[in-house]
Amino acid sequence: MIKSKTKKVEPTIDEANAFVQRHGLSGLKPEYLARLRELIAPVAFYGQQVRRSPHKDNPLASEFTAFKS
Repeated sequence: MIKSKTKKVEPTIDEANAFVQRHGLSGLKPEYLARLRELIAPVAFYGQQVRRSPHKDNPLASEFTAFKS
């Protein structure tokens, strides 16, 4: 998949198939594979929008504790 800020980027069939093989999803029905291909680009786009900490010593947000008892 090629990154572009100006045009919509669609994953290739080969990229989707590689993802399916990598994650053990080869038994999916064809309609689910088509939906997976539709969702790869938006998920990648929004995943790139997540802010990352500039310091590697800071833990991930999922490790923070909201309330201490």
